[in-house]
Amino acid sequence: MARAKMFAVLAFAMVMLSGALSAAMSIGAYTVMPSTLKPGEEGSISFSISNVAPSSSVAASQLENVQVFFGGTAEGLQFLSQSPFVVGTIDSGGTAQVSVAFRVLPAARGGSVTAPFYISQKDKTDLKTVNTVVRVVNPPIITLTSDRQTVLGTDEINLSVKNDGGKADRLRISIASGSNFTLIGTSQIYVGDLSGSKEVIVHLDSRNVAEGVSSVPFVLTYQEEGGNETSITKYLSVAVKKEKADVVFTQAGKMVTGRDNVLVLKVKNTGRALGDFEFYLDDGKVQAKENKQVKLGDMAPGDEKEISMKVFVSAEPGVRNIEATLKWSEDDVDKEETTYVPVVITSDADAAIYVDAKPSPIVAGGDHTLSITVSNVGSYKIQNVEVTLSDSPQFEVFNAQRSQYIGGLESDDFSSVQYKVRAKALLPGEYPINITVRYKDQSGVWVEKAQEIKIAIRSQSDTAQGNGNGTAALLLAGGAAVLAIGYWHFRMRKKPEAGKPK
Repeated sequence: MARAKMFAVLAFAMVMLSGALSAAMSIGAYTVMPSTLKPGEEGSISFSISNVAPSSSVAASQLENVQVFFGGTAEGLQFLSQSPFVVGTIDSGGTAQVSVAFRVLPAARGGSVTAPFYISQKDKTDLKTVNTVVRVVNPPIITLTSDRQTVLGTDEINLSVKNDGGKADRLRISIASGSNFTLIGTSQIYVGDLSGSKEVIVHLDSRNVAEGVSSVPFVLTYQEEGGNETSITKYLSVAVKKEKADVVFTQAGKMVTGRDNVLVLKVKNTGRALGDFEFYLDDGKVQAKENKQVKLGDMAPGDEKEISMKVFVSAEPGVRNIEATLKWSEDDVDKEETTYVPVVITSDADAAIYVDAKPSPIVAGGDHTLSITVSNVGSYKIQNVEVTLSDSPQFEVFNAQRSQYIGGLESDDFSSVQYKVRAKALLPGEYPINITVRYKDQSGVWVEKAQEIKIAIRSQSDTAQGNGNGTAALLLAGGAAVLAIGYWHFRMRKKPEAGKPK
């Protein structure tokens, strides 16, 4: 009995000794500060390492040479200290705090980034692992601007959507529920992926909005980097104006830039009756030469009248919305509206045509090369210039194609094409050739200019006589050259031989 008791005491002592020699490592919960970070920001990951005794009555041995290794798979993160991070020795029941600083790289994408840490101690082959998660946010920074500060009942605005932040994928634009503003013909506008800026045409209905300054609540829905879908509301202030005359303007005359013109517009009243209707031209590029006001009087529904005024056009070619002010009375109330009337402005493009021949002059029955030069004598560039030499009873054209392409010509620029021709057996005189130049002007309008140019043709006998005189002159010159060579040869023979006195 006594021996058994002694054995039990010895066993208990061995267990106590074993417990004193063992140590249990415990890793506390980690924290990331701040909880979310943007690319370029710095933060820290913290956790505790404790030396836990197996029981309250048994002391643990020390944790020696404790080290923390940083994992290499934390894409987008840069640790600001070297790995491993040395903790050192942790006594029984002790705790060491570990804090590792890091930086989110500027090119990091939004989402969750896992940063693993491995903790080792002396004479231990197994490692403790802590998988920390850092949340990187790279939200889009979206701004809205409009080309219109004033909108009427139903209007079209060009909305510029710009993103200066992270990607916004599958962007959609709608108007917040409950707003008096609505979109016409759709509930939302799909923009797509937005990493820079895009222009969006918005058909806006503000007929239920009170006149004055109001904010349009545009709702932007998109997917952020990382896949989370987000909706934000951006407010765009506009001035809502109710006055609007239901009239349609139609251009009835040609307008050329850089010249005096007559602006002719047909005006049709498609709405209710308008009293004392007046038109004021307020455009800076299409300016009235005399009076900018035209009084059209009363206009019943369906009435059509004409505006005609002398103007000077300095606008570039193309379609231009000229600014005008409309004034009228409706139900004894004077009303006024600023409107924009689309007109087509053509360029002052013109092509000058010149013809030269080689050899010259052109003789009956002779083969020649006609060089046709086209010069842009207008103020703006012309494009797609093409030259055509038409068939003629006086000339036989040897080119495979009658039309030749030049391309674009800047103002005051020129270019040439060549045609191989044979003048037929004709009496001396001037004979016509027909040349057509086709091009597209700055406004996009195709222009075709046909010109008849008379070519002087001489007879073979006149040319031969001219050539005879030239031949005589050539013979005289040749004779003089022969005499000069003979004289030089004679002088050389008179020179003394080398080594002999003169």
